[in-house]
Amino acid sequence: MPNSPPSGPPFDLFSSVFRVYETKFEGDSIIYYGEPLSNPHSIIEFVWPLFREYGYEPQLTQQLGEYVLVAKPIYNAPPEFPWLQLLLFIATILSTLYAGSMWYYIPDPLSNPLSLLQAWPFAAAVIGVLAVHELGHYAVSKYYHVDATLPYFIPMPTFIGTLGALIRIRGHIPTRTALFDIGIAGPIAGLLATIAITAIGLSLDPISVPTWVDSSTPGVFAVEFGYPILFKLIAILVGSHGTENAFEVLMGTTKIGYSDPSMAFNPVVFGGWVGMFVTFLNLLPVGQLDGGHILRGLLGQRAATVSALIPGFLFGLAAFLYYFGEKFFTANVSSAVSMWLFWGILTLFLAQSGYARPIKEEPLDLKRKALGISIFLIGFLCFTPIPLQILG
Repeated sequence: MPNSPPSGPPFDLFSSVFRVYETKFEGDSIIYYGEPLSNPHSIIEFVWPLFREYGYEPQLTQQLGEYVLVAKPIYNAPPEFPWLQLLLFIATILSTLYAGSMWYYIPDPLSNPLSLLQAWPFAAAVIGVLAVHELGHYAVSKYYHVDATLPYFIPMPTFIGTLGALIRIRGHIPTRTALFDIGIAGPIAGLLATIAITAIGLSLDPISVPTWVDSSTPGVFAVEFGYPILFKLIAILVGSHGTENAFEVLMGTTKIGYSDPSMAFNPVVFGGWVGMFVTFLNLLPVGQLDGGHILRGLLGQRAATVSALIPGFLFGLAAFLYYFGEKFFTANVSSAVSMWLFWGILTLFLAQSGYARPIKEEPLDLKRKALGISIFLIGFLCFTPIPLQILG
């Protein structure tokens, strides 16, 4: 057996679970080649506190058929500048400004790129909700000394200019409590931002619709959004002392596009709608979604049983809308059917891909259990069966 590295824990401290026969150094990392004497999770559960005490984060992998225990320094490695995150963030700013130009009725914005700046309130609202959500995860990850990246924003030429944002958790999560706290921090932070932006948007003056915008204009279409219960509650509160069109938004009669001949509600409102839609989707209790982390913290390994029901619920919702949607909602439900079918398939794969697994499996305290149940109930207030319909 080779000698133990001077900077890592002695071999005899973990030889009962992993017998080392070779060590190498790659930069500041220590590579242990050896024979596992237990299952992978039991090995990590055993060695994790030992390596953390010496300032390393252990990972057990396989390389060309050999088991390898990789110990990376936790604090000594200089942080790399997040170039990729920065470039994606800039690209998302541009894509949301371009998407916002549609809601501000800016004709041919590419011929005058500076005109895109008129859509900055829309871009700030959408990016702000997503950023606050992800930074909630990031901050709590750092609190528990779990290695996590800054948010990756995903630019995309959609109605909102983005497919969202995410962070990568690269280190082990020590306990179910830490997993729960990291998972729930994003939805709580994002909901607070969503409520604030929705209230601000409903309090702002509506914007004027240019005379050239009507149903006969080439390329002009209308999108009607379904408003969740939480949105309606905020609209009621703000509508009593806000803009006159708040009630129209509440009732779903105001459409973004050409709904009103002269006025449309302020596009900042859409940032709040996006926040609620993203919150509901993220709180689906399955796999690596926030709801999956929260449920895993609440129920431990029993979470998989509950999560198996989620794809069936979404497929059932799509089927109900397909057969009965137009009768019950008097709306064009084709977009909603496609959306819930897509999410049914996605959650089916997410459920099969597994869950984050903490090192220790101790149960949560009563306060966290109550908070977990509450956040799922609030998440339901962000649900609407027909999120949007394209009218023409």
